[in-house]
Amino acid sequence: MPTVVPVKFEYAARDLWFDPKESGVLEGDHVICQTERGLEIGLAVADPREISQEEFEYKTNKAELKDVVRVATDEDLSRAEELAAKGEAALPVFRKFAVQEELEMKPIGVEYLFDGEKVVCYFSADDRVDFRQLVRELSHELHERIDMRQIGVREEAAVIGGYGHCGQELCCRRFGLSFEPVSIRMAKEQDLPLNSTKISGACGRLMCCLRYEFEAYRDFKNRAPKRNAVIETPLGMAKIVEYNTPKEEIALRLESGKVVRIPLADMDTSPAAQQKSEDLGCSCRPDSVSRAALER
Repeated sequence: MPTVVPVKFEYAARDLWFDPKESGVLEGDHVICQTERGLEIGLAVADPREISQEEFEYKTNKAELKDVVRVATDEDLSRAEELAAKGEAALPVFRKFAVQEELEMKPIGVEYLFDGEKVVCYFSADDRVDFRQLVRELSHELHERIDMRQIGVREEAAVIGGYGHCGQELCCRRFGLSFEPVSIRMAKEQDLPLNSTKISGACGRLMCCLRYEFEAYRDFKNRAPKRNAVIETPLGMAKIVEYNTPKEEIALRLESGKVVRIPLADMDTSPAAQQKSEDLGCSCRPDSVSRAALER
């Protein structure tokens, strides 16, 4: 099985996988990696580990795995700091010429590649931008070979960073963007209000975290009685009115109007329900509850 180490780069929205070779890299080490753009410095976000061939091909799209050249030395780190400072100094220049050329773009950052081959200018824009004159101006001003890269709004948020509704650092910045899509169905499954301002992140798209608990909510709902179902209890008929997925609880409204919350694990399955599930070949949902569970 392939051995890989995930590495985070400053202007990459996703962690990239590399072959650690004999570098001795561990989580938290800065590393010099061979990439398609040349040598680059990044941060190992986990220890090297073996993965299945199937996972490897899915994550890398069957691309050839590049190597970790070495763990960064003090000299490498000093050079990286110098290049980062040059990038910060070049960003106002990038912004100035973008305004001067009246281009509909938002400059995001400037990156001096570690091997000194070129400078990459990152920007976001709603449409394609003709930046040929801008490249000439920047090349003349910075005395470097310029490469322009347009990034999407999710990548922009991952690069710039910030804080979400929860008060935590943006997931895309903290954990990197995932290859898995986020859909409105995930918000519906978690019974969240479909208000765009409440379920959208700093990028204006659906929040990445909608995906994190989606499977837990779906699994719970597949095991629980359906909402609005009526079940039999020792205190009369009761209606399923609410779920509390994190606690795995069900709220029942009794005929008296009283609402009782009980753990899903305390509910029972009647023989009739078991027989029906066997006949239909489907999973069996609990459909009854004991007096003891109701009175706890």
